[in-house]
Amino acid sequence: MYCFCNKYPLSLTVLIKLIIHFYKFINMKKITLLLAFVACVIFTQAQTNLVVNPSFETWTGGNPDGWTIPANSSHAGSLTWTQETTIVKDGASSLNLVIGTTQNPGFQQVVPITAGKTYTVAVSYYVVSGDGTDCRIWSSFKNATGFYATANWTTAVAADATIQLKLQGSGSDGSGYFTIANGTWGTYTTDFVAPADATDFVFECRTYKSSNVIWDKLFLGEKTGAGVNTPPADVLNVSLVGNKLSVSNATSNAVEIFNVVGAKVQFGQLESGSIQLNELSKGLYIVRVGKQTAKIML
Repeated sequence: MYCFCNKYPLSLTVLIKLIIHFYKFINMKKITLLLAFVACVIFTQAQTNLVVNPSFETWTGGNPDGWTIPANSSHAGSLTWTQETTIVKDGASSLNLVIGTTQNPGFQQVVPITAGKTYTVAVSYYVVSGDGTDCRIWSSFKNATGFYATANWTTAVAADATIQLKLQGSGSDGSGYFTIANGTWGTYTTDFVAPADATDFVFECRTYKSSNVIWDKLFLGEKTGAGVNTPPADVLNVSLVGNKLSVSNATSNAVEIFNVVGAKVQFGQLESGSIQLNELSKGLYIVRVGKQTAKIML
């Protein structure tokens, strides 16, 4: 066999080897990225959800199993709750809350955790009606003496300046409320290191006056693996509201988004810490900003 011209004879075996080496060369980065995605998917699946009845699938006597509604018994007259079976994010049902005009009630579940370990927390929410200040995460901790008070939070914030913001705010701009167009599912997720005195995570979400909010697919899981319990100061935090992705602690403005097979599905620049996503199908995606990465689930 001859290659390009008869002057340089080339055996078929040698040619095939050259083609294989060339193919491997041009696809090395794709192969590396794909392996990273496989590891990420395996890691994600390995996380155990510590929440009981996280998607509100089981109910007893009109109440979702494992959850306290309202979190504060004094708010009992300010809301009604039902099992929603039409608007759902995961499974066959969700929690539908209709809030009155006088108070801002929440619902909660107390989950045992281990101090010093890293956890991922995530919530999905759907605002049926409201004024843009309708829902937020409002989680906290318990220690040996009870629920966290102001002094406990002061100590926790001294060790991690963003921990209260991530668990009682938006995690990105500090406004607190999840801002989302009515009639749209949003997802918030973040990581935190359990404070040194923490014995339990108080998984609480709040809804606010004159709103109708649906909640589903709540998650709390320990992140396992080498080094995750001492995350770097520049850990990338992402939150998703509708099709708007907000990013904090980014070391670059260049954003790349990949699907689980390593294909790049979007790239662009952050504007004021966020980027509008293309229409993407449901599933796991990886966000890469410079050398930082984080996962999102649509």
